Amino acid sequence: MKRKNQRGGAAVEFALVLPILLACLFGTVQFGWLMNNYVMLTNAASLGAHQLASERGYATPYTDTQQAILASTAALKSALTITMSVGGTTCSSDSTCASALGTSTQAPTAGTEASVSLGYSFAPLFSGALYGLKSIMPSSLSARMSELVQ
Repeated sequence: MKRKNQRGGAAVEFALVLPILLACLFGTVQFGWLMNNYVMLTNAASLGAHQLASERGYATPYTDTQQAILASTAALKSALTITMSVGGTTCSSDSTCASALGTSTQAPTAGTEASVSLGYSFAPLFSGALYGLKSIMPSSLSARMSELVQ
């Protein structure tokens, strides 16, 4: 018995499976990009909290901490928001941070925490409606770290 002509069968099967394979590939790349940004954000928050907690007695704790955070998140570009606080007091300038941290001779209350909160507007690699990948990714990431003032 002769087989019927099955020319092009593999091409049809490939054309049917290709969109699923591409969705898996792009989804994996997009998720990896998301995780890379999140790890970078949490590392920067940890660095910032450590920097702020060790700035007691310095004149520019807010500026120093902000510069350290921006240097470690250079790849995240400008979609970053930074919020710092010491002992529950929000720091928005060097003077408020310096007074909340205490001086080199007068320490703050025991257990005072220096906290850094970072927010980032996540920019996906593949925007648009490509297999619906943008709709399943978060639009923002956040990280918060605290450390005891030294």
